[in-house]
Amino acid sequence: MEEKRKFKRLPKKSKLLYKVLKYSPEGNDLKEAQYKDVGGGGILFETDQLIPIGTVLKIEFDLQGWHKYYPGFFKFDQTSISKPITVVAQVVRVEEVEKNKKYEIGVKFVNIDESYREGIINFIEANFGKKEG
Repeated sequence: MEEKRKFKRLPKKSKLLYKVLKYSPEGNDLKEAQYKDVGGGGILFETDQLIPIGTVLKIEFDLQGWHKYYPGFFKFDQTSISKPITVVAQVVRVEEVEKNKKYEIGVKFVNIDESYREGIINFIEANFGKKEG
């Protein structure tokens, strides 16, 4: 089967925060989820909320150590704790993992700082094939 992805994906399990970007009188608080893999073009996460394809989300996630690969003029302090990456993403895939309880949500980044994307890609290239510890 031919790979359709433009970017490599790194299997990685860590938490992320997300919220649906829409007006809601009840508020729109961030929800916590677990991401399963990440690439320069998107992220796959698992949640108990069914999120329809096409939904736009704000996502914050940490990719421990990515900042070492950030290409910008101003390098992050290597000794500081990695700051979360914040992106706007759109749901492109939904898969029910456990009936009415758990869903895998695949999103593509639709608004991301390109230097952050480059840092993520460089991090993945450097860590691709390594066992997660």
